[in-house]
Amino acid sequence: MKKILIFIFFMISTFTLGSEKVSVSMSPESPVMNEPFELIFKIKLRGDEEPYISFDPGGASVTGRSNRGVSLKTTIINGKFTTQKEVTYVYNILSTRRGTLYIRNIEVDFGNGQKEKLKDLRINVLREPQRPKDIFVMAIPSKEKVYVGEGFDVNYYLYQRVNVIGSELEKYPTLGDFLKRFHMVNETIETVRYRGELYRRSLKYSARLFAQKAGVAKLDPLRMKVQYTTGRSRGSFGIGLQFGQIRTRSFQSERVEVEVMALPTENVPPYFTGLVGEHSFTLQFPRTKYVVNEAIEAKLEVQGVGALEAFEAPKLLRHKDLEEFDTKGELQPINKQVQKKTFDYTYLARSSFNIAAHSEKVAYFDPDKKEYITKEIQIPEVSISGGAVKSSSYTKTPIASTGGVATVNPSIKQSVGLIGVALGKNRVSGKLINIINIVLLILVIALCISVLYVKKELSDKLELSNQIIKKISKGNISFSLIYSLLNLLSDDLNMSVKEKIMSSKLSEAAKSYFLSLFESLERGTFNNEAINSKSVNKKYLRELQQLLR
Repeated sequence: MKKILIFIFFMISTFTLGSEKVSVSMSPESPVMNEPFELIFKIKLRGDEEPYISFDPGGASVTGRSNRGVSLKTTIINGKFTTQKEVTYVYNILSTRRGTLYIRNIEVDFGNGQKEKLKDLRINVLREPQRPKDIFVMAIPSKEKVYVGEGFDVNYYLYQRVNVIGSELEKYPTLGDFLKRFHMVNETIETVRYRGELYRRSLKYSARLFAQKAGVAKLDPLRMKVQYTTGRSRGSFGIGLQFGQIRTRSFQSERVEVEVMALPTENVPPYFTGLVGEHSFTLQFPRTKYVVNEAIEAKLEVQGVGALEAFEAPKLLRHKDLEEFDTKGELQPINKQVQKKTFDYTYLARSSFNIAAHSEKVAYFDPDKKEYITKEIQIPEVSISGGAVKSSSYTKTPIASTGGVATVNPSIKQSVGLIGVALGKNRVSGKLINIINIVLLILVIALCISVLYVKKELSDKLELSNQIIKKISKGNISFSLIYSLLNLLSDDLNMSVKEKIMSSKLSEAAKSYFLSLFESLERGTFNNEAINSKSVNKKYLRELQQLLR
């Protein structure tokens, strides 16, 4: 009997202690490690005091504090009305270890030198609850063992066996060990079995994660405040009633460890992209033939399950006279696991050359096959033709008229050719005449080819300028288009665009306008994105078009 009385006294002193003015209690009475529990202070006041509470939580941590409000109680003593005020303060405590926990140095300061010290509180923290929990939060990863850079999902669920009235997230998981991609959550309630018990669960938080380094990575806990009732709901004719006490508590999921393995170091291709999981690479070249200073555009689409957020655009075209502008990638989700990243390439060629058709190799790591997979991006032949060539010419020296007809010595054998000339009375051999004819023939052919080439270049320039002006007239103003158009003002490759504008035959107003437009675009991103906020001055654009003709 004596032992029973000692045990009852111990239980009372464990879960409730205090004095006439202060009482301390816990909820739940049997806290569990890694689950927040409440330390509740109820303080009776007679005036406007603002009590200050202090204590040492020992090996536990204080995760929050709230004021549950004030209650007033009026009593009649000896014919006099007496009003007593009671304030409730709640501290959220979390212990990450099981065993005995001591809350020491508990003190309430009422002000004006009035303090009240309470006895130390001894708490037995359990490893697991003695019975199945009615409510808890759990983090469930899709994989517990992954490679560095391999994607996996983690879902945080609220499990319940009682009626939940409402819930709210108090603390999101930081997930600092991962590159993370958040998901939109659909809180559909489903029925599941957990440890032999039926529960209803709803998804509260979800993300796709990519581990950044090998080792043990931790899924941080999520904490929720849940309002629920311990009774059951009954009703008929669509009218439901709930019986039982309504409670509000905080619940926190346990930390979950994920093993992160390093990628194999054997047989790593030099062109490994760092991506893990299956990926596809699709390249689009709208055109393969260009002229000097015309924008060359290409688009690469990469689709897969890897961390495309950190994937950079691979090199496609290489040449010493090829200028590449900054390539920007745009990320687009396909579903929760797969995303697509699109890279828009823009180049400018400074001279005429050809880039032969070739392939660029890329590789990713397949975690299922545990090997590196190589893919090839097929790049077509790209041809860039040069600007107009300055043709060579010759001047035929006129033969002075002698006022008569030149006579030819009939004893000199005349050489028959394409162009035969008799040089007065000088004696010229037939072999020399043939050499002169051949040289003149070569010069005539070269002249014809040069004229045809110049006409073709002028035709190409006219067609190109018309195409660019047509795009600009539709509002597609970009740096590359304006750059290509203004470059057509001159074929001198040593001149900058600004020098070509100033040395052109444009009016001063048009020169000022195009210089301002070019400099404005030049300060931009140097890519081929349309700047729809700008509008072109059609008057000056027509003047430029007439000049290019």
